[in-house]
Amino acid sequence: MTRYRFDQIAENSTAKKKPEDSDRERYVGLEHLDPGTLEVTRWGAEVTPKGGKLLMERGDVLFGRRRAYQKKVGIAPFDGIFSAHGMVLRPRTDVVDPDFFPFFISSDVFLDEAIRVSVGSLSPTANWKDLRVLEFSLPTLDKQRELAGILSEAEQLKGCYRGLLATCDDIVKSQFVEMFGDEKWGFKPLSECVDSIDTGKSMNCGEGPRGVGGFGVLKLSALSSGTFVASENKVISKDNFMSIKEVEKGDLLFARKNTPELVGTTVYVPNEVRGLMFPDLVFRMKPKDVNALYLLAYMRSDRGLDLIQGMAHGSAKSMVNIPKTQLARLPVPVPPLELQQEFADFVAQVDKSKFAVQKALDELNATTKKILNQELGLGNV
Repeated sequence: MTRYRFDQIAENSTAKKKPEDSDRERYVGLEHLDPGTLEVTRWGAEVTPKGGKLLMERGDVLFGRRRAYQKKVGIAPFDGIFSAHGMVLRPRTDVVDPDFFPFFISSDVFLDEAIRVSVGSLSPTANWKDLRVLEFSLPTLDKQRELAGILSEAEQLKGCYRGLLATCDDIVKSQFVEMFGDEKWGFKPLSECVDSIDTGKSMNCGEGPRGVGGFGVLKLSALSSGTFVASENKVISKDNFMSIKEVEKGDLLFARKNTPELVGTTVYVPNEVRGLMFPDLVFRMKPKDVNALYLLAYMRSDRGLDLIQGMAHGSAKSMVNIPKTQLARLPVPVPPLELQQEFADFVAQVDKSKFAVQKALDELNATTKKILNQELGLGNV
């Protein structure tokens, strides 16, 4: 392998424009980039974006340099504009294959270094002046082309798996509407459907996830996929652990403060977990007198989400917050428990299919990560 400075590998395109109304439909923001996939499937803005935005061309690599630890990398799906909190990167084709370039930018080799050189406390940001001098080893162009072919096929398969997961979610939503869509039952405020709505704890944490038998605080990314991911946590000491903030099986976790896209996300904790607290950006609810999976489906339904998102306070472009007092008043239709249980049984069957698909996706992600790490000099990390 040959070692290169990053500015020998990539060009940082800084061309900008002030958005016009016609640019709204071709705007990609950091909120539209999803960790773990290069595919950009969401875009657009309800109002004309303010300030200068980066010009992007179809096929450019979009890198979220602000909060680089979120590891957001995508391929521009069209000519348009991109958030100024990102970077528009293009390959220098004398040293890097264009098809391999996006996989390099999304690799641990690059992203770990980008995170390391990020500056700032609230929103750490990776700057070009620091990135450009970093050095990376690349395999030969022929080897890059070979890897790009393998990784591209894997990326297509990942897209199929993600599509199947989305279909499973759509099936559950359709079943919910079919069974409960007419809302002919009485309503109760959410506060009467749960024992309490608890706020998590804010504290300084270590960098890595907790070890076996250790203690940790969940990150908001534990909720962001729509499924509870216990491994998304940061380590804390036993002395700092608070059992009253511990997550338990059957809890509902609700993202109360973050970007408009994430706020209102609700997940169910399906299995017993120990030693995990929830953070101050999250509400923890323990359902009572209603089935937890039914309540989860209602809070994810179009009707529930419309009501929840209408409670959000703050800037529609940055951080928003849902107050506990307002969430407590969320009207929840309460059908007979027998009907709720019938729906929960249906969800459990669908979840078996989702589990199998998710397992296959996780294994494919692990395999592609291992291939990249080996070929870029990280071994089996």
